[in-house]
Amino acid sequence: MNNYRTIIETFESFSDQHPLLETFTWGDLSDVGRNEEKIKYPLMHVIPTPSTINPDYTDFTFQVLFMDLLDDEELNQLDALKEAHLILQDFSDYFINDLRNTTYALITPITFQPFIDRLPTRVAGVDATITLRVEGSFCL
Repeated sequence: MNNYRTIIETFESFSDQHPLLETFTWGDLSDVGRNEEKIKYPLMHVIPTPSTINPDYTDFTFQVLFMDLLDDEELNQLDALKEAHLILQDFSDYFINDLRNTTYALITPITFQPFIDRLPTRVAGVDATITLRVEGSFCL
C-alpha cells in the first residue's frame, strides 16, 4: 500500500540514484541541518503538505526543494538555480517515465519557483509543489 512512508522512501531512492544530489532530508524546513551531521550539497528536501482523499484515489502533495550552497561571494547564484531546475526536471522524468517500482502517478504540471537564502547557510535552488496520485480502493 502506498502511503507517506513509501512515497518518501521513493523520493530518497531518487536522491540516492541522482548523480548530483548529496543529501536527502524531509520534514520541516527549519529542521534541516539541526542534527550533528554536516549537510553535503546539493540537497533535496521534502515537506509533506495537506493532501486529499477521494472515493477512488488519494492525492499526496509535497513541497520539494532542490538547493545548492552559494560560494562566499555568491557569484554562483545563477549556476545554483540552473542546477536545481535541471534536477527538478530529472525528478519529474523519474516519475513521468515510470523509472520506479510503484503504483502512483505524478500529476502535472508542476509549479515551482526559484529561491535564494532559505537556510542559515546561503543557498539557492527551486521550490516545487508536487502531487502524487495513488489509485485504488481503501477497504481494510
